[in-house]
Amino acid sequence: MMNQVKIASKFFAFKTLKQRLVFIIVIESIVVLLILVLISYQTIHSIQKNKLKTSMVVDLQQITEKTTEKYMNMTQISQQMSPEGNVGSLLDNYFQANSNFDKYQTGEQILDSLVKITFANTDLICRAYFDPVIGKYYFYNFLPTNAPQRFHVLKQNGNFYFHSLHLSNVKGLGDYQVLSMLRKINIGDGRELVIYIESRFEAKEQIENLSKSQGMNYVLLQLDADNRIQYSSDDTFGSGEQFQMTDEETVGSGLFGKSGEYVGVRLASDMGYANVLLLPSADYNRELFAWIRDVTSILLLALLLFGASYFVLSRLIYTPLTVFMSEMRKMGRGDLNTVSVHSGVIEFDQLFRQFNTMKQQIHNLMLDAEQVSQEKHKLEIEKIYHEINPHFLMNALHSIHWLAKMDGQTKIQTFITELNYILAYSLGKIDKQATVRTELKMLHSYLHLQKMRYDFQTDLKVEEGDYLETPTARMILQPIAENAIHHGLGDKGCLSISVSHSDERNAVIIVLEDNGKGLTTEELNSIKQTMLKTSDGDRKMSGIGLRYVHYMLESFYGNEAIINIESEFTRGTKVTLLLPIDREKSIAPPRQE
Repeated sequence: MMNQVKIASKFFAFKTLKQRLVFIIVIESIVVLLILVLISYQTIHSIQKNKLKTSMVVDLQQITEKTTEKYMNMTQISQQMSPEGNVGSLLDNYFQANSNFDKYQTGEQILDSLVKITFANTDLICRAYFDPVIGKYYFYNFLPTNAPQRFHVLKQNGNFYFHSLHLSNVKGLGDYQVLSMLRKINIGDGRELVIYIESRFEAKEQIENLSKSQGMNYVLLQLDADNRIQYSSDDTFGSGEQFQMTDEETVGSGLFGKSGEYVGVRLASDMGYANVLLLPSADYNRELFAWIRDVTSILLLALLLFGASYFVLSRLIYTPLTVFMSEMRKMGRGDLNTVSVHSGVIEFDQLFRQFNTMKQQIHNLMLDAEQVSQEKHKLEIEKIYHEINPHFLMNALHSIHWLAKMDGQTKIQTFITELNYILAYSLGKIDKQATVRTELKMLHSYLHLQKMRYDFQTDLKVEEGDYLETPTARMILQPIAENAIHHGLGDKGCLSISVSHSDERNAVIIVLEDNGKGLTTEELNSIKQTMLKTSDGDRKMSGIGLRYVHYMLESFYGNEAIINIESEFTRGTKVTLLLPIDREKSIAPPRQE
């Protein structure tokens, strides 16, 4: 039966849903992007270019690296000027010279070395020795005006004193901003001197240029290890004040936070001091607020556009979907009749065709399911029939057992008892979960039966332990023993069986060894190859018992169990089984002695 449904849609010339969606989205995107570019270009471009937080970290990192570099450079120069250095080592000769001429020559050597140091370090403004007792400078290139101890100490390390940024102490160069350090030394005559070094670093000029380029008022602080301000580029923050930032977050290699009406970045140096770059909160938020205002306007407009788009798309999509949902409900009520739908959209028409195909497939599956159910019923009847035969056989054996017992036939009674147990065990009627212990019990019953017929000896050694309760595959020992009895042992042969375990190797170790006629190399290789063959064309009778054991172990343990066969012609055969105690773990190799 075919129902006719037609959905007329002439809103667009485009026939596929994809074309219509692409058209609408492209038009919307172009309009929104044009408005975004026209209104917010300057603001978004500025924020994207500067990325204030990251930009502040980068700017402060450059200042900190330059500052640390200058401190380290001055430290190296002071090392040369110390008594251990090539310059300072001449101080003893200078101050202990026996004549003015010797003193003059030594002084010239010191000055010449210092001039070379100054020439190699272009930012070096002053390097001199200062005697704090008499207040006198020695070997200076430019004469300092004051004692060096008056500057703010940013970091002290033993006899090293690193000063924060300050104006130069050199006469005539007081407008230069410098970093400086002093180092206390002692020379041979017990005199204490101070090495004083200045290196030019116009940090305030860099901060002013940065402020002008971005139209913001940046402030640079230098903090000592106790977070006290030792330098500030703005009078708002006084020297010696304690400085703290709140709401700190990691940005790059620095910490971004708030301090009063400022936001800023703190960056600790490897030397133990910290530099801080601050910005008034009003400047920091100015561009952000402008960007938020413009973007909010754009978003509102975009919402209006998307609302209109939603209305159009809902008319294009929802009507076919309503029809589809109606057909789905009909199918849920059992109506599997196909329906012909023409929505005007290629994708929806294809969907309805696929829906009709699905209905037909469901109908076919229902017919198949009914047929499978009937076949399953037949199989269950056959299964019950096949289960009756072994059950009948076991009952018959049980009856024979009692007849033998009543007539005093003890051997027949014992034989039937053991045979009945073996049959019940092999069919899974008893000992539902096979373990190493149940396998040994079944093997013992089998050997008992065979010894009633054949004259051979057995030597069974079992190491008692909880490992005997380890679950294992069913009927894996009997086929190996059967091969040994029927194909290897003579009338006076002996079958030795040992069972042990190794917790270290995670293995149950079972060894079955006979002293029979053994196997030739060709026969042994043939059996090993037969165990590995699985295709029906390769299955031959030779080695069928061992192949069964191999399949059972592989089915139960995967590839974790190990079966190994060793044999020597006329000397006997040895079969070793290694079964994992914990099937989640592999068997460990034997430890090398």
